[in-house]
Parts: sequence; C-alpha cells; structure tokens
Amino acid sequence: MSCVVGLVWGGDSHATAPHHHQTHGHKGHHHRAATAAAPPSQSGAASSGGQEGQTSPDGGDVLLKGVPAGWRAHVIGAGVSQKKTDDNPESKSASGAKDGHSKAALSPIFTKEEAAQNGVKPGDALEHSTTPRKVPSYPASVNRVLIPIPTEMGIAAYQSGRNFVLVIDGEEPLDTSSLRGDGIFSNLSVQTLPKTTVIAVPLPDTRQLFLSQQSNGWVLGDVPPPGGGYDTRQVITPQETPAGLLFPMKRPGRVLSLKDPTSGETLVVGTSAFDNGGILSLRKGNGYDVWPSLEGVVIADHAPPKVELKRTPVGDLMTISGGKPPDLDQAVYASDVDLKWLGLKHLSYQQANARYRQALIDAADAEPKDRFAKRLEAAKAAFNIGSFPEARSIANVALEDDPEEAFRPDVRFFLGATELLNGNPQGAQLLDDEWPESQQRAIQVWKGLYYAAKGGHDQEAAHYLATDFPRLLNYPETLRDVVLPLATEHIARYGTQEDMRALDDMPKGAPYRLARAFRDIRSGRSKIGEELLKGLESDRDATIAEKAMEERIALQLREGRLSPMEAARQFSSLLPDARLSGRDGWVRILQADAYMRVKRWNDALTAMDQAKKAPMREEPELAPMLQQALKGVAQESQQGGASKAGGSLLHGAAMVRAHLPDLPPGPEKADVLTSYGRMLNSLGLYDEASQAFSSAVPMFEDPTQKAMAGEALADSYLKRGMLPDASRALAATGSTALPKSEIAKRNRLVARIALSSGKPEVAFYLLNGDNSAAASDMKAKIYEGQENWAAAIIEVRKMAESLIPDQGPLSMDQQLLALRLASDASRAGDAETLRWVVHKVGDRSFDGDTGRMFKLLVSP
Repeated sequence: MSCVVGLVWGGDSHATAPHHHQTHGHKGHHHRAATAAAPPSQSGAASSGGQEGQTSPDGGDVLLKGVPAGWRAHVIGAGVSQKKTDDNPESKSASGAKDGHSKAALSPIFTKEEAAQNGVKPGDALEHSTTPRKVPSYPASVNRVLIPIPTEMGIAAYQSGRNFVLVIDGEEPLDTSSLRGDGIFSNLSVQTLPKTTVIAVPLPDTRQLFLSQQSNGWVLGDVPPPGGGYDTRQVITPQETPAGLLFPMKRPGRVLSLKDPTSGETLVVGTSAFDNGGILSLRKGNGYDVWPSLEGVVIADHAPPKVELKRTPVGDLMTISGGKPPDLDQAVYASDVDLKWLGLKHLSYQQANARYRQALIDAADAEPKDRFAKRLEAAKAAFNIGSFPEARSIANVALEDDPEEAFRPDVRFFLGATELLNGNPQGAQLLDDEWPESQQRAIQVWKGLYYAAKGGHDQEAAHYLATDFPRLLNYPETLRDVVLPLATEHIARYGTQEDMRALDDMPKGAPYRLARAFRDIRSGRSKIGEELLKGLESDRDATIAEKAMEERIALQLREGRLSPMEAARQFSSLLPDARLSGRDGWVRILQADAYMRVKRWNDALTAMDQAKKAPMREEPELAPMLQQALKGVAQESQQGGASKAGGSLLHGAAMVRAHLPDLPPGPEKADVLTSYGRMLNSLGLYDEASQAFSSAVPMFEDPTQKAMAGEALADSYLKRGMLPDASRALAATGSTALPKSEIAKRNRLVARIALSSGKPEVAFYLLNGDNSAAASDMKAKIYEGQENWAAAIIEVRKMAESLIPDQGPLSMDQQLLALRLASDASRAGDAETLRWVVHKVGDRSFDGDTGRMFKLLVSP
C-alpha cells in the first residue's frame, strides 16, 4: 500500500478542516525569544481551580492550574497588572537594591557536602577569587540589561519554573557590579562559583525574554532586539553521528555541571560563545531530558553520571554511558511539530514500514474512545514512509467520525502538511494559520514550503527554508527526498547570499546539482553554472532536464548572447517538455518577457494569456509584466493619432479592455486605465473615456498622478459638454503640493470651462502670463471668434515658431497649424506674416487638400 509521491504543485483535493488565510513577513538573525514553555519545577503543589483572573488559595494564578508551584506567576492581562507588581515594594527581592546593583540571592546550587568536595567555602558565592574584568557602566534600562561577557566565554540560557536562568562560563571572573537593571531586572540575582556564574531573573508574569549578542557582551530584554527578525532566529538542530548525538554550534563554550536553582535537577550545560540559539522543545529521553533553551544545551541527567557532553570544534557531542541515546527519534526531532504533530520517527525504511502496518492493525482493532488517536497515528506512520495519499485518506476517514478533532492545532497542521505533499497548495493554506505562540518558531520551515509551492512570498519562503535547513536534512529519507529538492531549488532561486550559505550542506544528486547551478549563476559564476546546466539537460528526470534547458536559454537571453526572438522561438520548442513537467505556465512567462524586449506587445499578451490557462504557482512577475505590456499597447496604438483610429488604435483599445480585469487594483492598474481612457478619447468614445478616468482616479496614491488623472477626466467631461462635472473633477483631485507645470495645466482647463461657459474675460485672466502653446491656442481661438485677426496672428505665430521645425517633413498637425496662420494673416491682410510662414514651410510638401488650400492663401 505504501508509495512515494513526487512533489507536483497542483491538484484538486481539499483539506477537511476549516482554515483562515493570513500572510506574515519576517526577516533577520542573531537573537532569541524565550517561550512560555519551560521545564517544570519539581517542588510545590499545583494551583487550585477557579475562574479566569482569580487566584488559588495558595496565591497561584488559576490560569496556570495543573503546573508545578514554580510556575505560579501572574499571567499578562489577567489579575494584578505588571505595573502594580513592579511598584509593590513587597514583591521585590531583597537583592533588588535601589541603585540597581545585583547581589547574590539564589538558594545554593551545591549542597554543603558538594560544596566542600568542590572547594567552595562559606561566602564564596558572594566574592570573586581574582581581580574582575572591568567594563564600563551602563545606564539603567527598563527593558534590557547588559551581561558584559567577553566574546571567548560561553553562555547558556533557559527558563526553569518562574526563573529565567543564565549560566556563564566563569573561567574569567565577571564584574557583577556592572549588572544594572530596572523593572523585572532589578530583582536579578547572581551566584558566583569556581569557573561558573549563574544569573537568575524571577519572572512575575508570562512575558517573553529575548537574548542577543553584541560586541561588549549579551543583552537580555523583555522586548525584541532592535532590527527585528527574532522570530526567524537560529536554533540548534541535533544530528546523529557515529560517535553520538551532536548539537552543532559555530563556537561552543565550556561544558559545565551544576544544580538547577529552581528544581534542584542535576544539569549538564553546554555553553556557547556565539549566538547559535537553543533547543525548541522539551525532549524527554530514557533517563535524561533535553530542556528548551534560548542559548546553548541544557540536559537534565536523572541517573548521574549517565549523560556525557563533550565539546568538539563543531558543537557539543552527547553520549549516554559512552554510547548513542537509545531513543534517537526523541533526540533528533527537537521540535514538537516534527516529533508529535507530524509523528516523525528516526527509523530505517523497514522499521517505518513495520510501524505503518502495526498502526493500521491497531486502528482497526481500536475501541471507539481510542479510534481517532489510533487512526491519526496510522496516518502519521503513512506520512513517515512517504505514502502521502494514504496519510490523507486515513486522516479524512478519522475526521468523518470525529469532525470536532479538526480544530486541534496538531491535527490542522498535519492536514495542511499532507495536502501540501499531495500537490494541493489550496488545501495547504492551513499551514499559514495562526499557531500557538510556543510553536510559531517551529512551524516556519513548513510555512516556507507552503509559500514556495504557492508563490507570491518567494524571498520570505527562501529565508524560512534556509534558516531551518538542518531540520530538513534530518527528516526520514522518504520525506526528505520530496521536500529537500524543493527547498534547495527555492533557496538557490530566491534566497539572499546569506540564505544560500545553507546550501553548502546539500547532498549529492541531480536535484542538488541543479540548485548549485542556480546558486552559481546568481552569485556571479555564470560559466560554472551554465556548465552544470548543460550536464543536466540530458538527465533521466524529465523535470530536471527541462528546468536546466529553460534556465540556460534565459541566462543567454539576459547576457545578450541570444536575441529575444530566437529565445522566444527556443522557449516555444521547449513547451512540450515543459507541459510534461507541469511548468508550461512559467515557460510562457519567459517567452512573454522575450517578446517584450523587442516591444512585441501583442505576442507578449498572447503568451501571458496562455500562461494563465496552465496550472502554476502565483508568480509576482506576471502582474507588472502585464501592466508593462498593456501600457506598451496603448502608447504604440496612439502613435500617429487619428490616422490609426480605424486600425491599430481600435485593436489596441480592445486588447487593453480585455486584460484590465486581470490587473489587481492599485496605482499600476490606474496608470493603465488612464492610458486606456486616452485611447478612447482618440477614438471619440468620450463616455467610455470618462468611465475609465473615473475608475483610475481613486486608485492613485501620489497627488501628482491623481491630479493628472483628474485633468484627463475633466477634459473628457468638457468634450461631452458636462461643464459642472469637469469643474468637480478638478476640485476633487487638486492639491497644494502640485508642481507649477501641473497648476498651469489645471488653470488652462479652468479657462476652457470658462470659455465654454461664455466667459472669455475669465479665460484671459487665467491665461495671463502663460506662454505655452496650449495657452496661445486658446487665446487665438477667442480672438478668432471675435474676428480680431491681428491679435489672433500674434498667438498663432507663437505656436508656429515653437511647433513647426525648420527642417524635415511636416506632420498633419504642423501642416494644419501653418494653414491656420496663413488663413488668419490672409483675413488680416498681413503680407509680412504670409511671407514669414512661406519661408518657414519652405519647399516641404503638404498632404492633399491642405497643400492646395495653403498655396491658395499665400499666393500674391
């Protein structure tokens, strides 16, 4: 029954559970956020029940009912406010001195016997054995505190109960007098031991803490570090090695052993001298626990000295009594999303198949109360071996009998991942839902896979995938062989140079050579990348071969080694292979781009139309390409003016009209609508032009663009004789920030309205000082209407001087202007002006009746 399904984006299946689609954008590195999840304290009873916002008889918050006493803290938004907590002197520790200096206030980390064995004397916890390193003092901060640790010293950070704990390599003494803080940081306490320093911050509520490294130490705060990106922080992803379980770190610090100050657990702590991150989720192993951490590795050893942690150049290596942990699936899949929500197991293919068969049997034999859990386990077992259709079918059957289970976060996530790997990005929208705060960091790699399949968030997807690339490498082979090629190609196509560094750890094989070729091309190594592409064009995988040919044609076109028309022809010949690979839509887009380079707008639009008919991702390139092509059609169709009204202008207007619904609303669409309205004006379709301009005006955001569209709308109303509407259009699109040229254009429009209203004196007033040809044209028309030919000649001659060139053929508009000047001069009997216009025209010919009329007027 099991099978491996190729990852083909497209399909018609649907997820069972409801979902809400919301897009998020995140960037950045090198900072950590503390989640509310922390290893439990082993002392104290659980809080008693009650209503929300109430407290239990022993003082605990009932919202934390069922957790150990160490967790009894105020929940933000319920009960006493944080301000009241901070302002209450009784709520502050005795260690919170007014000057902000930290003093030792922790319970001893060692027992008296252990202290004696380790050479710790009474009072040692408050003193330094050597001269401390001096660092500059920093002003108190409400939300951040500097831990002045030299760059060569390691640090680990984790939450235990209601204490946030920092374990610092104390090989060099730490100047605790420099630790200053306000708010919650006024209560921090420091305990100094031989070669170890422990800082604890009591947390009065459920707020997160954030840890980030800078040149003079580490900064701990209750707000994210400046610059953003804490939600895409790096994390430590455990890896199986022949020698044991490796926790990779760029610069591991010393390994320390101590007692947890809250629970008393024996801890083995691997510190880090570089911002590597921590472990996402609590992992309960056989005789040990790996605690969630912000930085470093924190392991609780339940049977000392069973756990051994050894620093290596590439990270900390954990062994159990000298050997590998027996429960590697618990250790390697260090997030609840992978281990529990998807049910991944670190098994061989034979073991995974046996798990799947046994899960099917267990589901068939299950009692009604256990039926859903057993079926879900069977679906996860099918997912683990790459049988994604079976996983979806089993999950759907389970939800038919228990539909209310579809609202569980883990079930919704599993459904979304299954739909994605069955080639149904629409059903995979579940992956873009809101998730519990403690899991948001862990689900980002799957959100990246979803964005890569769906399209539209390519850079964000590449960053998510690159950040958690080690997790994908750890996946079971059947799952990894499906998702890893997609991830590597997407990072290589869209990732930043920093993101592409993750590809240094790619496996071997054709899909990864293809990603390497994309990375080389984008990194400026085109020749190396092109050689890789040539070698892949004959690959047995038809999809890889087609992608290689497609990219090589595009590369040669971009570098000018292939003409646009030849590239368009080669893309056309590639279409049969692209159709088999499900990539014909993208090849059509590349073909459209080639046509647009030589302004073959109609051919480009045809290629884009065919691309939209093919199944494809959302391509952000398509909308701007369509806008550019439509503007090109509009501009080209209007060249030649009225002479094209019966030909290309009409065809171009029809093309633009047909594609307008494909453009999303916004300034870009408004720009095309404005060009379309001008085409309609040229065709004499003033009603339709007014509608186009009216639709464009509200889409513009820039005041100047809005004003220009308003002027076009007013002009179309003027041509229809709708003078009040023209005035309102101008008034509604005006702005005090318009450039002088736009203000002059608007004054001319108002003058036209006044002239059409029979108020030439108002028009003259508005045109006073305007020396443009348009203003001269309006003044001349007024004078001509009054038969004031001498005044009209002055304005028309101004136009002729600026618009009629001294050499070259004359356009029809220029011929008509010369004819107009000759007509006015003839009526005024102005022989000098007639001689001037004859000299200006020279021996250049006129068209048809225009030439005969001109000769008649200028003849002696």
